[in-house]
Amino acid sequence: MNRWVEKWLKVYLKCYINLILFYRNVYPPQSFNFTTYQSFNLPQYVPINRHPALIDYIEELIIDVLSKLTHIYRFSICIINKQNDLCIEKYVLDFGELQHVDKDDQSTTETEVFDEFRSSLNSLIFHLEKLPKINDDSVTFEIAINAVELELGHKLDRTRKIDNLEEKLEVERDSNWVKCQEDANLPEENAFQSPKIKVSSLVGCDAGPLVIHQFSEKLISGGNDEILNGVYSQYEEGESIFGSLS
Repeated sequence: MNRWVEKWLKVYLKCYINLILFYRNVYPPQSFNFTTYQSFNLPQYVPINRHPALIDYIEELIIDVLSKLTHIYRFSICIINKQNDLCIEKYVLDFGELQHVDKDDQSTTETEVFDEFRSSLNSLIFHLEKLPKINDDSVTFEIAINAVELELGHKLDRTRKIDNLEEKLEVERDSNWVKCQEDANLPEENAFQSPKIKVSSLVGCDAGPLVIHQFSEKLISGGNDEILNGVYSQYEEGESIFGSLS
């Protein structure tokens, strides 16, 4: 992988995850720090959750995903309605065209990579600010990956003695993903009509070997009003969660 992509992709994913968790009210605003994390010369600080366990989870998640990136072609953050465990929003990074081997490591500069990540995060922030506000304690999140030729579980040996934290993490990275099928958590067809989903294309990254597509999906109708009841505040689509400035 291009050295500049490798250097900044971890920072980009940290910002990406925390921005979604904050703007979609997965955790309360007071659990985020707004004045300490400046990245990619964005016009504002990136909100970073302060809970030690979540900090460790996100850091380990990023390391795990990057270690499998040659097999992963999509990384998704799913916003889940707590009342019925259905995914109502999804934020997706598509790595399908990312070049993992850069034949000319000098072909893309650090500035180009930096600027691509900044533009992508700016697009995400602009999109998130326009979405209807989610009510407190109404959603949680799950991480999903789409992968090819990813073999997991082969390092799981119950007779093996784990001597240190790194060995423990290695085993967990080999066994902490659950295989599922698309729409596996939807109710039976007679109780659930085909959902209507709004797809929004966001700015990704495109500089030499760095090619990442970004988009979001939002459930706007599930054929059953109860699926979305209690999730969104009475904000119109397109109104900022911070309210009107007029």
